[in-house]
Amino acid sequence: MRTIISASRRTDLPAHYYEWLRDALARGQADVTQPFTGRVHTVSLRDEEVHTLVLWSKNYANVLRDLAFWADRSLYFGFTINDCATLEPGLPPLDARVAQLRALAAAFGPQRINWRFDPVVSWSVIAHRMKATSGEHVSGGDSCGNRRDNLGGFQRLADAVAEAGVRRCTFSFMCHYRKVTKRGERLGIAFHDPPSERKREIAAHLAAECQARGMVLLNCCNEGLEGIDNLERGRCIDGALLAQLAGEPCSLAPDKSQRPHCGCTVSRDIGSYSMTCPHACWYCYANPKV
Repeated sequence: MRTIISASRRTDLPAHYYEWLRDALARGQADVTQPFTGRVHTVSLRDEEVHTLVLWSKNYANVLRDLAFWADRSLYFGFTINDCATLEPGLPPLDARVAQLRALAAAFGPQRINWRFDPVVSWSVIAHRMKATSGEHVSGGDSCGNRRDNLGGFQRLADAVAEAGVRRCTFSFMCHYRKVTKRGERLGIAFHDPPSERKREIAAHLAAECQARGMVLLNCCNEGLEGIDNLERGRCIDGALLAQLAGEPCSLAPDKSQRPHCGCTVSRDIGSYSMTCPHACWYCYANPKV
C-alpha cells in the first residue's frame, strides 16, 4: 500500500522551499530531520510508493507558475487563508491568495482543496500603534486596548471559496504556547484564549455561515464543540477521501504523532522546523526566530 506524503505541517515548503521540494520529488527521496530526536531519515518519494502528496501552504504562486511539473501527480491542497494582515505581515495581498485558490480549483478540481481558516485569534493591543485591518473585528475597549479578532473577513472569504466550488473549511483556535505568548508581548500585543462558551458561539457561527454556502466546517483539535450543527471532526489528511480521489486504497490508520484530538490519517512529513518560514506569522508555533 502506497504512502501519503505531507509537505508540510512544519514549514511552508511550496512558498519558501519550492526548489528543495521540487528537487526532492525529481530525485525520488527526501532526507528529513526528525523534530525531537534530530535523526535524519530518508523518505521515498518515488511515484510507485507515493499515494497522494498533501501540500500545505499560504501561498501557492510557485506551484501555479509550474503546473506542468504537477500535472500527473495525485495532489491534495491544504490552503490556509485568513484575513488578518496585522498578524500575517509576510503574506501576499488577500485578493491574490483568493485568486490562487480559484486557479488551483480550476487546474486540479475544487474537491482537492481544503480551505483552512486557521487559527481563530483574539488579541489586544498593548503598544497602541496598530490599526485594525479589513479582516479584523474590534470590540469594546479593555485595560489592554481594544479586543480584536480575525473573524471579520470570514463571510467574504467563505463567499469566494464557495464560488470556487470548495466544500471543506477546517478551522481551529490558536494554541497558546509559551513562546507565542512571549513573542506577542515583544511585538506589543496580548493574545487571549476565549472562554469555552465563546468558542462554541464562534464555532456555531462559522458552521452556520459554511452551511449557508454548501460547505462543511471541520473542527481541527478543538475540545468542547460537540453537538454543533454542520460541524464535523477535522481530518486535514483524510485517508478515506484521498483513497476516493486517487481511486485506490490507502492506510486509514490514525496518525498517532499528532495531537490527541487530531483526526488525520497517518502520513510521512518531509518538512523540518529548521526550515524557518519567512511568512513569520505572529501566532505561529513553528516559527522559532520571531
